[in-house]
Amino acid sequence: MRSVARIASPVIAFILAYLLLQGFGPTKALVGATFAATVILWITELMPLAVTALLSTSALVLVAGVKDKEAFAAYGDPIIPLFIGSFLLARAMELSGLSDRFAYQMMRMRWANSPAGLLLALAVVGCSLSLLISNTAVTAMMLPIGLSVLSTVERRSQTPYAVAVMLTLTWASSVAVGIPVGTPPNLIGRGLIEKATNVRISTLQWMGFAMPITIVVLLVSWGILWVMFGKGAPKTEAAGTEARTRLREMGPMRQSEKVVLLSFCLALFLWILPSLAEMVFDKKAPATLWLQGRVTEAVAALVAASLLFLLPAKDRPSGRALTWTEGTQIEWGTILLFGGGIALGQALFSSGLAKDLGDIAARASGAHSLWSITALCIAASIILSELASNTAAATTLVPVAIGLAQGAHVSPIAPALGAAIGASFGFMLPVSTAPNAIVYSSGLVPAKDMMRAGILLDVVGFVSIFVCLRIFLPMLGLA
Repeated sequence: MRSVARIASPVIAFILAYLLLQGFGPTKALVGATFAATVILWITELMPLAVTALLSTSALVLVAGVKDKEAFAAYGDPIIPLFIGSFLLARAMELSGLSDRFAYQMMRMRWANSPAGLLLALAVVGCSLSLLISNTAVTAMMLPIGLSVLSTVERRSQTPYAVAVMLTLTWASSVAVGIPVGTPPNLIGRGLIEKATNVRISTLQWMGFAMPITIVVLLVSWGILWVMFGKGAPKTEAAGTEARTRLREMGPMRQSEKVVLLSFCLALFLWILPSLAEMVFDKKAPATLWLQGRVTEAVAALVAASLLFLLPAKDRPSGRALTWTEGTQIEWGTILLFGGGIALGQALFSSGLAKDLGDIAARASGAHSLWSITALCIAASIILSELASNTAAATTLVPVAIGLAQGAHVSPIAPALGAAIGASFGFMLPVSTAPNAIVYSSGLVPAKDMMRAGILLDVVGFVSIFVCLRIFLPMLGLA
């Protein structure tokens, strides 16, 4: 019976949405019905999320009458190669062991020798890595490190301090929204904002408002976990000894690690180079315009990633930091999901339905000012991210946020950014994010502890996103 209900739910959503939207015209009704059915499929996960994205793109052509060249052009959006290049760099970082070396280097620091300091070290390591590679990969990599730390400092596994360590691993990776490539919702929000407003948010601009959010929420989450679960924490000096032992076993930095580090540094430099040129020269200087037009973030990511296949790495059997077979193991599902999300968002914009829905939401909520709409979008995104994947939450709500702002005749940048960043802040439930599920699978985190600590961090996340956007967007000329 339950399976029948799950299968029927997207069909029912399609029919109800179509009937409710009849007054907007047949095209808008069909686009809205496709959108509603897709959201239900994403929430119920009746099919893999990537398959749902492909199906929804096909449905836009088959059912809603969107031209196929227009619908499938989303999979050629410049952000798709940016994803591919970033994922290739992340994959090489894992395979080379560079991420492990970085983690152990942080944990051997003197300030990590106290229980609170060790928690902070794990948080800083996890967050720093998640700025560059996927939060799921970081949590999967950090879990054995965290378990090793606990086995070194704890005689019993089921302790409050163990809960603090495990939640630190998942939360630290989830709050890493400080650079655009840190998490898919960031790129979804930025891409849809550019399509709707023709405003391109540079990497430095993004860091200007998002890095403070990351730092504030990371430090507050550390404080919450220490206050709630730090009582009776064991001595942790042995953790530093364990980290130093692991580093000795790893030996000096291998050639493959050096190649990966070089590629990462090149990508980061090229990502910020156009913004640096604008600061040094002028926004309309020939050098600035040339760099902005040629050295795009997608180009930077692909050029840097190509070095992984080119430069020698003699410590690896293949002689390279990354082989094509290893490269094919990146998160293609996320890439397809993102393409489908762009197609769906573009259909909502081009049909005019996003603006119509925004008008309705503005009247129903009473939110008409820029910052009341932004607050509403942040809250809705955080709530939805507890039930659906962060990518699905962003793909669903960012177009609605833009439409809501357009309906109220205010800039859509702040509401869309609030929805995009809020989508990464699902802290309460084991099913909210893949990192939550990974640490929950350890058996060391009771669901009730995750919920009572997570709801506090949801509130902190909401306040931090709102305040940082309110302060920094006007300073950056984005509001």
